[in-house]
Amino acid sequence: MSLTLSQLRVFVAVAGHGSVRAASRALGMAQSGVTQQLQNLEAALGGPLLTRTNRGVTLTALGQRLLVRAASILGECERASEEARQLRGDYAGEVAFGMTTDPLMDTLVPVLGEYGARFARVALRLRTGTSRMMISWIREGTLDFALALVSDQTDTTDLSVTELYPSNPVVICRRGHPKAGARSLRTLAHCGWLATRSPNILDPYASSRLTTFFTDHGLPPPHIVATVEGLFETLHWVSETDCLALESSAIATRGPFADRLACIRIAERPAAQRVCLLQRAAVPLTPAAQELATMLASYARTTRLPGARAGRAPR
Repeated sequence: MSLTLSQLRVFVAVAGHGSVRAASRALGMAQSGVTQQLQNLEAALGGPLLTRTNRGVTLTALGQRLLVRAASILGECERASEEARQLRGDYAGEVAFGMTTDPLMDTLVPVLGEYGARFARVALRLRTGTSRMMISWIREGTLDFALALVSDQTDTTDLSVTELYPSNPVVICRRGHPKAGARSLRTLAHCGWLATRSPNILDPYASSRLTTFFTDHGLPPPHIVATVEGLFETLHWVSETDCLALESSAIATRGPFADRLACIRIAERPAAQRVCLLQRAAVPLTPAAQELATMLASYARTTRLPGARAGRAPR
């Protein structure tokens, strides 16, 4: 017995809503129909996907694995449908993309205005976070593409990587920080630091950019006060405390926190990283996604040229 898209849609709905009853309402199906679809799916896979309780349902180990694949399959089906419409000139649908700090600060707002004027019926869904998050989401099919940081150690074997410009990470602190005048990383060794890390890294001891920065310069690992996933939370925390963070220099020179943050000009430099356009190598972008990716990449390159100034997004 083979799987069907209708079975996967029902399964994803039940997993998302937490109960058969809620899923049946959302799908506009009878509960008996939802239950039958689930039973057929479990029979096809040879094992239970859900554990039913008085509170609703929880996923089994098999169900958790299927949910990832089902979301990817259904997402690809939706992309295929959108791509067919867009190739006929009907630009509608959704583009899901991600950005890390550097491109978010430098390219997002100018390009979105231009893109929205040209493709008013395309909905945009932006996700922010670390580069590890972006790469994971691209591989899962959650994102069409991302502008993120890539180093020589980044695993991009199954991705298409287009280099845009070098990153310039610096140590940031609140204005008036007692270590604001420090000139060496060793001077900051006993400070509290905020780190960023993807929540789905399998190895809990995997090195982050911050810990690598310390070990590369012969220092013990930094004292990490907290691991933060969101950029806003990181900047708010740094601006209100004596914690330090390793972030883009753009944060301390422009944006909503620029008047509350400063760069600590130490002599050491983190390992080189580059802002790159990332997408799955084997899967082409839809026309709407390709247009946005091209505009963001072109604008990023143009504004990073020597003497360049921000302006209109390139067409």
